[in-house]
Amino acid sequence: MSQWIYGRQPAFEFLNSELNVKKVYISVSEKTNEISSILELAKGKKIPVELVDRKWMDQKFPENHQGILLEIEDCPIKEFKNIFSHLPRSKNHYVTLLDEIQDPQNLGAILRSAVCFGCSALVLPKWRSASISPSVIKSSSGAFAHLPIFEISNLTVAVERLKEKGFFILGTDVQSPVSLESVTLQFPLAVLFGNEHRGLKPVLKKQCDCLISIPQTKKIASLNVSASAAITFYQIFKYLR
Repeated sequence: MSQWIYGRQPAFEFLNSELNVKKVYISVSEKTNEISSILELAKGKKIPVELVDRKWMDQKFPENHQGILLEIEDCPIKEFKNIFSHLPRSKNHYVTLLDEIQDPQNLGAILRSAVCFGCSALVLPKWRSASISPSVIKSSSGAFAHLPIFEISNLTVAVERLKEKGFFILGTDVQSPVSLESVTLQFPLAVLFGNEHRGLKPVLKKQCDCLISIPQTKKIASLNVSASAAITFYQIFKYLR
């Protein structure tokens, strides 16, 4: 089964990754330098290229495909039980667990920030979560191509397994009196972000070694989860530099 990727930046990222791109489709009306670069990348990797009518692309993906489609192997989401063989041997790394993030734009933005700030892996629940769709990959600007993603039926089991391996569990909670910048982080680290509306489930909060919040003014209720993730990732990244 195949998966579709659209957009110029995602196309660059996938063509520069180790993932298997089966075919590249380019609108005949696109004649930009970016498209020329994508064509050269595809030819260099001996990936078939087909020129198609833009109307065909518009019908297949009404979103802003920017005249480029990639057909790849089905999204390589891995089983959580295999996560430890994909992680660095050094303790100085972190993974991210998302508790039912449902907005594809949020998931894509979190993916992008995770890659920018050195996250080693992302863990998603199998149900009640946004899936890794073409729109999520486009929102991530192709970051999906550079981050191992794992699924598990129950995130509490994932946390238990991470604890057994010595991970420090950090949860985000807008109600916590402990600020992110005041915490001394320990590694390896697992950081949890909750659903856009209810936050982390109580059972997951209880599993955390520390719950933190991000200081802010009271002019608005709270930060969007993708913004919170970016700030948290950057704070973690400063420890790892």
